Amino acid sequence: MQLSQRRVSEKGPDSPYLSVVVTARNDDHGGSLLRRMQVFVDAWINQAKRHNLPSELIVVEWNPPADRESLATALRWPVDTGPCHVRIIEVPAEVHARYAHALALPLYQMIAKNVGIRRARGEYILATNIDIIFSDELMEFLAAHRLEHGKMYRIDRTDVMSDVPVDGTIDEQLAYCRSNLIRIFAREGPFPLNSSGRRETEAIDIVRRESGIHFGDGWFPVEKWDPSEPFRWIAGEAEIVARVPKGGAVLEIELEPGPAIERLPAALHLLDAGGAKVADFQIERRTLIQVVVPPARGAETRVFRLITPGGGLAVANDHRILNFRVFRCDWAPVEDRSPQPLGLSMSQARPTLGRLLFSLRRHRGSAAVFSRGLGLMRRTFRLLGARGPDIFEAGLEFWPGTGWSYLEDHGSERYRWVAAETQVTVRAAHTNQTFGMVLEPGPAVGYNPFVLTVGTADGQTVARQPVQGLTYFEFSAPTVEGEILTLCFSAEGGGAPLRSDGRDLHFRVFALCSGSRKRNAVGAAPPAPGCEYWATLPQAIVGSPETTPLFPAAPTPERRKEIAALGRPPFLHTFACGDFTLMSRQHWFDLRGYAELDQFSMHIDSLFCYSAHYAGAEEEILLEPLRIYHIEHAVASGWTPEGQERYLAGVLQRGIPLLTYDDVLWFIKSVRTLRAPVIFNLENWGLADLELQEITPAESVNATRGGA
Repeated sequence: MQLSQRRVSEKGPDSPYLSVVVTARNDDHGGSLLRRMQVFVDAWINQAKRHNLPSELIVVEWNPPADRESLATALRWPVDTGPCHVRIIEVPAEVHARYAHALALPLYQMIAKNVGIRRARGEYILATNIDIIFSDELMEFLAAHRLEHGKMYRIDRTDVMSDVPVDGTIDEQLAYCRSNLIRIFAREGPFPLNSSGRRETEAIDIVRRESGIHFGDGWFPVEKWDPSEPFRWIAGEAEIVARVPKGGAVLEIELEPGPAIERLPAALHLLDAGGAKVADFQIERRTLIQVVVPPARGAETRVFRLITPGGGLAVANDHRILNFRVFRCDWAPVEDRSPQPLGLSMSQARPTLGRLLFSLRRHRGSAAVFSRGLGLMRRTFRLLGARGPDIFEAGLEFWPGTGWSYLEDHGSERYRWVAAETQVTVRAAHTNQTFGMVLEPGPAVGYNPFVLTVGTADGQTVARQPVQGLTYFEFSAPTVEGEILTLCFSAEGGGAPLRSDGRDLHFRVFALCSGSRKRNAVGAAPPAPGCEYWATLPQAIVGSPETTPLFPAAPTPERRKEIAALGRPPFLHTFACGDFTLMSRQHWFDLRGYAELDQFSMHIDSLFCYSAHYAGAEEEILLEPLRIYHIEHAVASGWTPEGQERYLAGVLQRGIPLLTYDDVLWFIKSVRTLRAPVIFNLENWGLADLELQEITPAESVNATRGGA
C-alpha cells in the first residue's frame, strides 16, 4: 500500500500514469452527443477522484463547427478535476480541409486520436470514445498500477440503453448500466444480452430457448450454409452456462471437426467450473456425444467448458480459429419406455424361467429349486414384465454407457451383451433404491461362473454377486430420489473379444429394473450432496461411417504450405477495439499510431491491433467484473448489427472509401505470414509538425468566473 501511494504522489500533470484519448466535435453525431459526452466526462473525472488515479483526459476537438459552441464551453467542467488533468486539443477547420473527403467526412477519427496519442504524456495510453463508462472494478484495476509493458489490453464492450442519468451520481449511472443491457461485443462477435446479462439465444439456433442453456466465450454467432441446419463454430475454449434440470440431465452435442484441427481423430475435453476434466472424446467425423451433467447444487446454473487441445490452425479465408462446427447442443429427450401393450405372458417367459430353474438346480442342488425356485421365478417374471421396448424398466430413465452392445431380440428372449467393464446411468425413482438384474455368463468367460461387482462412479462398492448360469441378482444403491446415478459393473475372468464377432461378450443382461423393495432400502447411505459424476455415454456417428469428413485430416499440398506459413496464430479481439485499446506509450509510438488513411475509419483499429501484436504487444483481455459500458447512439450513426446496412450505405453514398472485410482478411493473413507489423505512417504522424491550440477547461472556467 505504501508503494502504491508513493507512486501516485510522484505523478503530476506532466507525467500521469494513464492518458485517455478521445475525439469529438459538437455536431450532435449519433444523437444527444453532448449528453452522452457529459456522462463520460463526469464519470471518468469522478472515478479518477474516487480511486486516486493520476491521469489525463485528452479530448481532440476535430474540425469544430463554426456555428456551435466549443466543447470547452458546451460541456460542464468541474473546477477541481482531482488527479485527472483535462486537455482539449483543437484541430482547426483549415487543417481538416486538407483531406480529400473533408466535405463528406467531418471527422477523421483515427487521425484525430493520433493527434492526442502523439501529445499524450502518460506512461500508458488508452484510446477510447466519448460515450463510454468504466465499471468501478475496472477503474480500481487501473488505479492499482497493475498494467504491464509489452501488453495490449482489450475488453468486451457492453452496450446499454441511452437514458443514463446525466445528473446522477456515478453509482446511479453504473446501476442504470447494469440493469439496462442491450448487447455485448465480444471476441467472437456481437451478441444480444438478456436481462441477466447472458448472451441471448438466437431465434434460429442450435439450442431451444426454453432449454436453459446459454453460450458464453468461445462460441461464434449462428451461421446457416443450409437454411434448414444452423450451426455455430467454437474456438479453443467454449463456455456453456446451463440451468440443469432437477436431478441432472444428459447433454447431447452434435458436432464435427473443423479446418483448424491438425489431425483426426480430434480430442475434445469437457472441463467443469473448477477446471477438472470430467469427460474426454475423440471425434473423427460428424458425431453425437452425450454426457451426464449432475445437478448444480446450491447454484442457479452450472458452468463448464469445451476444450480443443489439438486445434488452432489458421484458415486462409477467415481470421477466426474454427476448431469444431456444432449443429446441436441440448438436453437429451426422455425416451418413451412405456410398458409392453399386452404385458408378458408365461409362454413368452418360459425359456428364460426354465433356464433359471436349471441353473439353480445345477449350482445349488434340487433342494434349492423347491425352497427358492418359486420366489425366484416370481421376481424374474416381474422383472421381465416391467421392461419397456429395451431391457430396462418402462417409465425409468436409463442410459447404457460404454461396454453395452446393441439390443438383440430372438423371438421369446430379448437381451444385450455386456463387456467386462461397463456402466449404466439411471435416474433414481426412490432414495436408496434397489435394482434387479437377470443375467448369465457369455462366451468371453466360456459360459462359466464369474463374480460381478457393482460400484458407484466414486469408487464405492455396492454389491458382489456370483453369476452361475442364468441368475437373478438384486442389490441396493446409494440413490437420491429424482437424481441421476452412474453404476459401474466389473466382471472377473474372461479373455479377449471373440474373433468371429469382435465384441467382448462377457455376459448378457435380460432385464435391469427396480428391485422388489421399492424405497428406503437398507444398505448404503445416499451420496453426499457434494458428490457428483459426469458420466460419458457412447458416441454415435451421424450419417454413414463411410462418409468423407468435410474437413479431412490429410491436407492438400497447398494446405500444408499454408499451415507452415501461418501456423497457430492468435485470434485477436478486434470487435469494438476503437472503444478500448490500452498499451504503453512506447508501443503506441513504435507503431506510429493508427494508419492515417484518407478514408472512413472502419476497420483501421483492427489493423492496428494485429500490427501491435506482431510488434510484441501480447493481447490480454480484461474479464468481468471489469467492464466498459457503451451508451447506445442513434441507429446507423455508428456500427450496430441492426443498423449495419444503413450505416455502410450512408458512407458509400457520400463517396467515402472504406476498408472491406476482405481487405482486413488479406491484411491479417499478410502479417500472420510475415510475423511482422506494418507501419503505415511517417515520422510526422499525429500532425506532429503542427502547433495546435490546447485548452484546459478548468482554467477557462476560472477565467470566466473571474471576469464575471
